[in-house]
Amino acid sequence: MARGLGKGLDSLIPDFYDEDFDSNEAQSLEDLLKSEEDEVTQESSEDIVDDIEDKVEEVESIDEDIKHQVEDVESGVEDVEVSEDDNESEISKEISISKDSQEDVLDVKIQENVAEVLEIVNKNPRITLWSSRSAAVLRYLRKTEPEFSISKEASRLIEDAVAREYPEIWTLFEDL
Repeated sequence: MARGLGKGLDSLIPDFYDEDFDSNEAQSLEDLLKSEEDEVTQESSEDIVDDIEDKVEEVESIDEDIKHQVEDVESGVEDVEVSEDDNESEISKEISISKDSQEDVLDVKIQENVAEVLEIVNKNPRITLWSSRSAAVLRYLRKTEPEFSISKEASRLIEDAVAREYPEIWTLFEDL
């Protein structure tokens, strides 16, 4: 402990005396704190390992209980005759449930795709076309007809064509 500060100030300085301390070695306060953290981490890791081992034992015990229950049920079950009609109806139910599940998954994917497309379109609703002949016709109309709008006419033509070509997809975006 440090001495010579007087009036009780010596007690405020912590005692870090270490017999193995080498004064030529650069051990900082960070190094001291890190070594304490490592000890705490190692202790908590051991606690976690113990907890995991306890949980594994619980699961194994539950697994054994389930096995015994299954054996009891199997020993108590009598043979039951099942007609082919029952089998076919069960199979058809499973197939319809499977199809319903697939349709639900497809619906979710479609909704995700629609949401993504709407987000993009709301940021930038423009499309770019490269058609020399169409551009020439539309520019001619703008030059010869008063208040003719190339954008409005192109939008109307494209919307008509897309709605006719892809009616199922067109209905997904009726709100726009």
